[in-house]
Amino acid sequence: MTSCSIVILTYKGKHHLEWLLPTLKEAIRNYKGKAAIDVLIVDNGCDPETRDFSIGSFPELQYLFSPKNDYLFSLNEVIGGISSDYILLLNDDIRLDKEMLNELLPLMEQADDTLFGISCKNLDWEGEHTLSGVRAAFYRRGWMSHHYLDPGETATKYTLYPGGGSSIFRTKYFNALGGFDTLYRPAYCEDTDLGIRAWQQGWKVVYHPDAFVYHREGGSTKDYHKHDKLEQMIYKNQILCMVKNTRQPGFLFWFFLMLPYRLAYNFLYNRNYYKAFLQALKEMPGAFSRRKKAKIVAKDKDWMDLLDTPYIFRD
Repeated sequence: MTSCSIVILTYKGKHHLEWLLPTLKEAIRNYKGKAAIDVLIVDNGCDPETRDFSIGSFPELQYLFSPKNDYLFSLNEVIGGISSDYILLLNDDIRLDKEMLNELLPLMEQADDTLFGISCKNLDWEGEHTLSGVRAAFYRRGWMSHHYLDPGETATKYTLYPGGGSSIFRTKYFNALGGFDTLYRPAYCEDTDLGIRAWQQGWKVVYHPDAFVYHREGGSTKDYHKHDKLEQMIYKNQILCMVKNTRQPGFLFWFFLMLPYRLAYNFLYNRNYYKAFLQALKEMPGAFSRRKKAKIVAKDKDWMDLLDTPYIFRD
């Protein structure tokens, strides 16, 4: 019998958990498989009110105060101590569809052992719009771009990365990669980086449109970051991620060749992006150090050609 640990990260999130936990309880009750399931809430805010609500209303769940608020990176040590076959990571600002576990767990159990993770479909809070999709990537002149494809996709397909707030992972592979890279503190791009590193080890990531959640987008992070700082943080980490991970021939040559132009352009037209570039350059030694230590099994072209193609799994 397989096992799955559902891990929820929260920060003073009682107002979010009031919505999430009842739907989680319903999804577990509705689960028709045989995998053993347990739930752990990791509280980065060490908030007694959130703890008391969670334990009082859902005493069957485990609750842990994190030693410090290290955003998503707080989970690395926690997951390192989990023995379950799979981990399902959830942000606190979502609601689950009651069939979510019936969609995710059979696919993980039936798949070949090169499947690293499955990313869920994210709908907006009202369920009217799709916020996610298959994620594709391409390179052009020293830049890696990635974007969502058709939000109406109905097939299970290979995708670039599993979203850190609503995805299931094979635990041993997550831990083998060391979890989320702290290069991206405090937040953003750590799940993109994780997906790319998994692909580079020959481990696959898929998007499953029939496993979905309702997401109050940015509810956990935008509460604590002003718009300009948030935009700079996201763009800075995108730059660090591509420099650290991209192995496309000639990428670094083109990146540094185009760097003066990109700095000048953003200085004139987008000061947030300009500031993000400067911040990224300061942190570039960390990205290059990790780049040098990485052991790559699969070439970028080999796995990138799979993105947006159907995932075929055993019945």
